[in-house]
Amino acid sequence: MLRTTINVGRNLTKPSFVEWIGINSTFSQAIRWHRKPLYLGPAKSKLFKVPQRYLIPRPEDVEILRLFNNYRTYKKSLIKFLVNIADANKVQFDEKVLKKAEEDDYNRCLELNNQWNKEIKLIRDERLEKEEAAEKLKIFQKIAAKKEEEKKCLEKIEIKVRKAKLEAATFITRKNIDQAIEEALANVVNYNVAIDRNGNHYQSNSIEQNTNEKKISATN
Repeated sequence: MLRTTINVGRNLTKPSFVEWIGINSTFSQAIRWHRKPLYLGPAKSKLFKVPQRYLIPRPEDVEILRLFNNYRTYKKSLIKFLVNIADANKVQFDEKVLKKAEEDDYNRCLELNNQWNKEIKLIRDERLEKEEAAEKLKIFQKIAAKKEEEKKCLEKIEIKVRKAKLEAATFITRKNIDQAIEEALANVVNYNVAIDRNGNHYQSNSIEQNTNEKKISATN
């Protein structure tokens, strides 16, 4: 692209500029200085011109000086404050200081942890003592209940043994088997017995006789 550097006046329009430059403006670019370079020096029309010096009233000058002094004081204070912070950060980020701070923090945490462990140990010991006492009480209750159950079982066994001892006198053994046979033959027991609703007992002989009478009466 063709670039042309020309000082163009303000009153020159685009069509007249194109006609004046004599080239196609589609591929041309005009660059205008925003400020004259220092190496060119002052213009001839301003070479011997002395700039007017503006005089500031005294009260206003004193106020401007006071504000400037305040600004300078604040700036120096702020710079000193920032320098002190930077120096403190340098000391803070020192390797030895960081290592010592880390060790101090570790020791403090270790001491605090040991203190917490002691407190938790006391609480745990108290809880374990209560649980142990409750477990012992539960075991003693189970032992007492077991002993009571065994005592009742022994009492039942003793009752059965005493009853067996009383019944042992009527047992048939080799010694009294002959006597038992003779007594059984001598005393025949008829187990064919009936009972009516009034509680009367009827032997088998009377039952057979009553049934025979009812049959005879029924045939007649």
